[in-house]
Amino acid sequence: MKDDFNIDELKKKLKKDRKESLTKETTKSEEEKVPTLTTEKEVLDLIKKESSEKNNDSLDETLIENYRDEEKDALNIEYDSDEDENKVDEKENKNKFKEKLKSIKKPKVKLPNINYLKLFLIILLLAVISVLSVYLISSWSAVKEIEVNGNVNLEKEEILERSGIKEGNKMYLLQTNKAEENIKVLPIVEKINVEREWPNKVVIDVEEYEIVGFVESHRNYYPVLENKRVLRGFHMAPENAPIIHFFEGKEFDGLVDSLNDVNPEILRTISEIYYRPHDESYKRIQVLMNNGQEIIADYTTFGKKINYFEGMSNAIGDKSGVIDLEVSNAFIPYSTDEARRVKRDMSRIPKHAPYLEEIDENLESIKKALDNID
Repeated sequence: MKDDFNIDELKKKLKKDRKESLTKETTKSEEEKVPTLTTEKEVLDLIKKESSEKNNDSLDETLIENYRDEEKDALNIEYDSDEDENKVDEKENKNKFKEKLKSIKKPKVKLPNINYLKLFLIILLLAVISVLSVYLISSWSAVKEIEVNGNVNLEKEEILERSGIKEGNKMYLLQTNKAEENIKVLPIVEKINVEREWPNKVVIDVEEYEIVGFVESHRNYYPVLENKRVLRGFHMAPENAPIIHFFEGKEFDGLVDSLNDVNPEILRTISEIYYRPHDESYKRIQVLMNNGQEIIADYTTFGKKINYFEGMSNAIGDKSGVIDLEVSNAFIPYSTDEARRVKRDMSRIPKHAPYLEEIDENLESIKKALDNID
C-alpha cells in the first residue's frame, strides 16, 4: 500500500468489501447479517481479518498508525448499518416517486357547464306551481264575501239568486259573464258588472233604470221606468214618483220623456198625473201635488217648467187655485170663472183603449198555459 492512502479511500474500500461479502453470505443464508462497526477496535479487527483473507491486499502497520492518527482528529465516525442504508434508499425512492407524481400532469376534471340563471328560473317555477296547487285545493280560493252595490229597488237576495254566486264557490271557477247575463234579464237593470277582488271577494255593481212613475191595474201598482217600460208582475207601493192615469201609446211615451227631465226632488212631490185632452189641446195634463196644489200643463213641456215649482209655490203661499203651466204660466184662483172652466174641462174623462186591462188578460192567459205544461 502507498503512504498517501487516506481515510476516505479506506472507508470506500471497507464499504465495497463489506457489500461483496454481504452478497456472498446472503446466498448462503438469509438470516446471517453483516456486523455493525461502531468502535475503533471493531474496525481494526475487521481490517486485519480482511487483510489476512486476501493475499493480494495487505495492510502494514504504518497504514494502521496513520488511520489511528487521523481517527484522533475526527470528532465522531459512525458507520451506517445495512438497515440505515436501506432506510436511506427507501427514502430516496419515496422522494423520487413523489417527484415523479409531481411531474405527472393530473387530468383536469371537466365540470358540466351549468346555467345558473336557467336553474334559478326552474326552481322559481316549481315553487310557484307548488303555491298555486295549494291555493287551488285549499279554502283560500273560496268566495268568502259578496258585495252588492247600486241596487235601489231590487233586493240583494234576488240579485244573488240570479247571479248564481254563493259563498264557498271557488274564485277561479266563477263565470262572471254568465252571472251578468242572468242579472241583466231583470228589466229594471240598466248596467251590471261582476268582478272578482282577490283573494276571496266578489263585487256586483248594479245600475238600475230610474222609476219615473207608476200605473195602476186591479189595485196593483207597477213601476214605469225611464226607458218607457212598465214592470208587469213587479208590483210595489207607489212612492217617490207619481201615479199615471189614462196614458197610452205616443202620449205615454211623451209623458215619460218629459218626466225624465224633472228634478228627482220635484218628482217626489208629485202625487198623480191625469191625461186631460180637450178641443183646443190634445196635450193637456192635470197634475196633483202632495201639498194639495193643482197644475195644468202640456205633457211635452211639463218636465222643464215643473222644475220651477218650488219658487212658484213660495210666491203663491196659502192661496188655493190652479197653476197654469200650459200657456201663460200664471196662477188662477178657484174663485174666478177661468178656474171653474178649467176644472169643468178636466172633469171629462177621455175615451181610450184600456191597454192595461188587455195586458193583464194576456198575462193571465199565459200563466194558465204555463200551468198546463207538465
